[in-house]
Amino acid sequence: YWGGDRLKIIQDYRAKGYNVMEASVSAFGSNYDRAVELYYYIKGGRVDYGAAHAAKYGHERYGKTYAGAYKDWKPGQKIHLIGHSMGGQTIRYLEELLRHGSPEEVEYQKQHGGDISPLYKGGQDNMISSITTIATPHNGTHAADLLGNEEIIRQVAYDYARSKGNILSHVGVGLSQWGLKQREDETLVQYIQRVKQSKLWTTKDNGFYDLTTEGTDILNQKTSLNPNIVYKTYQGESTRPGPNGTQKADVNMNIGYTLTANTIGKVKDKAWRENDGLVSVISGQYPLNQAHTSATDQVQKGVWQVTPVKHNWDHGDFVGTDTSEVRISKEELEDFW
Repeated sequence: YWGGDRLKIIQDYRAKGYNVMEASVSAFGSNYDRAVELYYYIKGGRVDYGAAHAAKYGHERYGKTYAGAYKDWKPGQKIHLIGHSMGGQTIRYLEELLRHGSPEEVEYQKQHGGDISPLYKGGQDNMISSITTIATPHNGTHAADLLGNEEIIRQVAYDYARSKGNILSHVGVGLSQWGLKQREDETLVQYIQRVKQSKLWTTKDNGFYDLTTEGTDILNQKTSLNPNIVYKTYQGESTRPGPNGTQKADVNMNIGYTLTANTIGKVKDKAWRENDGLVSVISGQYPLNQAHTSATDQVQKGVWQVTPVKHNWDHGDFVGTDTSEVRISKEELEDFW
């Protein structure tokens, strides 16, 4: 994910002596599920989505087991978190859980007994130095409102996830908590029939909903700024003025973003039209309900430091995977990182 033929971001940082880890979380999961997975990816152990959460949404409480990328992670042992696209939302949610826990999980355990993950107890501050988001829809994206959260789109994505959950597949998309993983003792037909009964098909506990403006508004109400953390955002744009004040995809934009760029470029609120192909500039800069300032050489904590918009950069340019990109040189990309 982080880098490709144009720039090997992870390898380059490691070659320079940095301890860099590339997390593995669900591709289509909700920010809550992904934040929990990220916690266990770092700390190690079997993912515990929480008894209350599992009961509320109807998926399994426990997920995959991670070896642990940094098992000694604890207060005082800080890390830096960088998230691209939805990843920026996910790391914000993780920080909130670390600091404040989950009142729902705490209350559920009081009523029903059983164990509870340390993550849900909160009080784990002083574990993150900085949160950096890149092309993150902090206020949601109309691409999800108008296209991504439509039933047909979700159906195609989930069908793909289901196909990758069969025993013969070596590709996973991280939805095993919803039953999208064929068991050793069931046939493919039995697996498909079981998956049809999953509550995944109707839930809001997924990434498609969390990327909508409505879903993201809920996230913004749940999260807050930590006065001890440095926050910074980067956002690009790759659209041009069109008829009647609209914005349309630049001719050099990655063709995969053209449809969504033009869709966003025609939304009712003109302030949201300029975009990078998936995320409006206004959404990528900072959560609208949280403090922000223009980024300068003076580092500030507890406030979103907004860097200047990267013109002619589309949604995928930041991670260097577009081998057809001609506007941004490898040197420019290296300078950014």
